[in-house]
Amino acid sequence: MVEKKSRITRKPATEAVEGFLEQLGTDPESTLAAPAPTSPPPVTPQDDGGKEKAFPHRLSADFTTEQYKRLKRAGFETDQPMTTIVREAVEDWLKTRSY
Repeated sequence: MVEKKSRITRKPATEAVEGFLEQLGTDPESTLAAPAPTSPPPVTPQDDGGKEKAFPHRLSADFTTEQYKRLKRAGFETDQPMTTIVREAVEDWLKTRSY
């Protein structure tokens, strides 16, 4: 017959491990005092006079490289932000379709 192996394993020699850790000493970072928690900055109400944001909704779009370059150039030549140009184009599109 085959002998059965015990499934119980021996505990590692903890004395040797503990002795080694004692030789290393204490981690200097663990002895540093934790920084005092800072209070969050005070929330200041926006000085918009109670008005709503001009553009409260955000929208993203994907452009081909050529479209993006043309839009960038148009913004540069007209001194308008690219978002203004896109906003005007969307408004014109909506108007032509009676929206």
